[in-house]
Amino acid sequence: MEPSKPTRIGAYDIVDVIGRGGMGTVFRGNDPRIGRAVAIKVLTAAAEDPDLLIRFYREAKYTGSLHHQNIVTVYELGHQDGVPYLVMEYLEGLTLEAMIGSGRPMPVAEKLGIILQVCSGLTYAHRQGLIHRDIKPANIMILPDGTAKIVDFGIALLGGSQLTRTGHVVGSLNYMSPEQLSGNVEVDVRTDVYSAGVVLFQLLTGKLPFDGGSTAATLRMIVQDPPPPLGKYLQDCPEELEGILQKAMVKDREERYASPEDFAIDLARVHHHYMTRTVGDTLQAAGEALRRRDFAGARQQVLLVLRGAPHNVEASELLKQIKQGQEQAQREQQMLTWQMKAEEAFRKNHLEEALQCVEQGMRLDPGNATFVGLRDAIMEAQSRMGNYREALKRAEAALRAGDLEAAKQSVEDAQAIFPDDPGARTLAGQIITKLEQKLREQRAVEKQREFARSLNAAEKGMADARMLLLMGQAAEAQQILENMESEVSELPPQWMDQFKALKREVRDKKLEMERAAPAPKWTADYDGRTAEITAQFNATRVVGPVDVPPVPRADVSSMPPEGATAEVPQFAPSTTTHDMLYPRGEPRRSEETEVAPELREFLEPAPSTWSRPAIWIGIAVLVLIGVLVWMMRRPGAESPVGPAQTVASYSYAEINAEPWATVTAVSPANGDSTSAVGQATPLRWKLAPGQYRITLQGPNHEVKPVDVIVPQSGGVSCFAVFKKPDLQRIVGR
Repeated sequence: MEPSKPTRIGAYDIVDVIGRGGMGTVFRGNDPRIGRAVAIKVLTAAAEDPDLLIRFYREAKYTGSLHHQNIVTVYELGHQDGVPYLVMEYLEGLTLEAMIGSGRPMPVAEKLGIILQVCSGLTYAHRQGLIHRDIKPANIMILPDGTAKIVDFGIALLGGSQLTRTGHVVGSLNYMSPEQLSGNVEVDVRTDVYSAGVVLFQLLTGKLPFDGGSTAATLRMIVQDPPPPLGKYLQDCPEELEGILQKAMVKDREERYASPEDFAIDLARVHHHYMTRTVGDTLQAAGEALRRRDFAGARQQVLLVLRGAPHNVEASELLKQIKQGQEQAQREQQMLTWQMKAEEAFRKNHLEEALQCVEQGMRLDPGNATFVGLRDAIMEAQSRMGNYREALKRAEAALRAGDLEAAKQSVEDAQAIFPDDPGARTLAGQIITKLEQKLREQRAVEKQREFARSLNAAEKGMADARMLLLMGQAAEAQQILENMESEVSELPPQWMDQFKALKREVRDKKLEMERAAPAPKWTADYDGRTAEITAQFNATRVVGPVDVPPVPRADVSSMPPEGATAEVPQFAPSTTTHDMLYPRGEPRRSEETEVAPELREFLEPAPSTWSRPAIWIGIAVLVLIGVLVWMMRRPGAESPVGPAQTVASYSYAEINAEPWATVTAVSPANGDSTSAVGQATPLRWKLAPGQYRITLQGPNHEVKPVDVIVPQSGGVSCFAVFKKPDLQRIVGR
């Protein structure tokens, strides 16, 4: 075993090293079984010195049998790796040698009290038949409470034993008795009295009584010279004390005190004298220390008095006050500690921990105003924290549910309570991100809706323009296109290209119709003869009313039978007709001349034109002639004259859709063949009276059937609603 670096000796854990010497090393250890501190002396030089090993075992044997308050206690003797060790009581304090060397002032009464305790321990050992033989300041430990402990019984021997060889000196030279130096005389308890007297002389004066500077000179002085007078070093030394010391260190042991007990009896009288003389000063010093709250100094002074006068009432009362003051100071220190911990936890917003610290402090002082105020502040903060957490909880729940406005309001409530808390800031950032995302989505949806509205309007307008173009109303179609030009400009380029193409087509058609403007002509078969009636108006400008020539009324009684043809007079207005119908400055209406005959009835008359009487008369004549011809040419038609005659009426269906659609088929309910149409709405379709199913296809290829009943005369309107167009398909995304 290497004693310089052990971690464990026997059952004991090694803490640190107390000291080293020629015999071995002393360690500080711990007994883990009971948690007791111990001192472990390891004899490392046993192999080289058998006598030293014997001395070591003797110390263990002798000291182990002693149990006294002024003697160190030995717990165990053991071996590890062939090396013996001794486990003793761990003494926390200073050796008397260290105290003398420090030069610390010490009252005479205290010094006398230490020697009295040493005498008490030696008296107990002597009664057990044990002589120490090595009493010196280094073998006397002074504990913090002033207790003196005798250590190191390594060279002790039992009374009557002769364990040393002739001429072999055992002990410390300066403290050895004359009989110890002879080597031939059996030592007894009086040698310990002599050594205790030398220790008292050194303790009182700070000097050794026999010190010649060399071993030979010191030996001579011990054997021959009387002890130096105590008064040489100590002022006001009582004569009694001088005599006591001289008797303790006398050369002839027969004249010496017979035992440490006798030595202590005489010494106690001097000690009491000093205690009586100094107890008042000591207690006064203790009281002043207590007022300064120097509890350790006050206690030391009082214990000094009580060691000399254990039953001193004033000292006992003062010690009680010191104890109470120490306890109060300890409570105050604990309260200050709990207060600091509570305030620190409060600053960090650790409210539960802060409240626990306050409660610990209030156990020490329930009415302490500082703790009461701190407790109220913490409880108020806890309430605010509860509201804060509840607001955060609502905000998180609203955020998960997608209710961003509620989440925003709740997180604002939380931030109003704790503005700097990172939890609320983080959640607020998430909500803001979601709100911005929602706003972007709303703007995108609104943009799509706006685009869809523009697209619907554009397609509707372009469809209306195409219909008007088919009906020969190029000017109206052009006006529609001009009105919708700003909306079309917001659409993708392909729509603008279609719009421009349609606009060019309308413009070209309008120019073409204005250049052509042919005169209308009507032809009818009548009695095998062809009669052409041409309405030729005066080419001159008409300023006043226009005289329209009378149109001969047809004699229906003389109309040819079914199958015969008759030529009806034709009215072919020339360019002069335009001059008559449209006074100078009015726009031309040449679109009608280019409209297909089957769509001509869809045209709406211009208000300024139809208001002229001559025009109304001409139209009435033309309509009458047309009706007569149609009735005559109709298969199975009867004569319009007579009881069985019937007059056929013109009927149609007007088809509309939103946003737009294409008429794909018109199917009669009577089973006749279906007509494929393929034209866009709005559409007016000429149909015979009856029931029909009209099939429409929407912008998303959605197909819808619409059932209509066409009346005997006039028309019927139908309407279908389709889904909005697929914007992704339209914009080509």
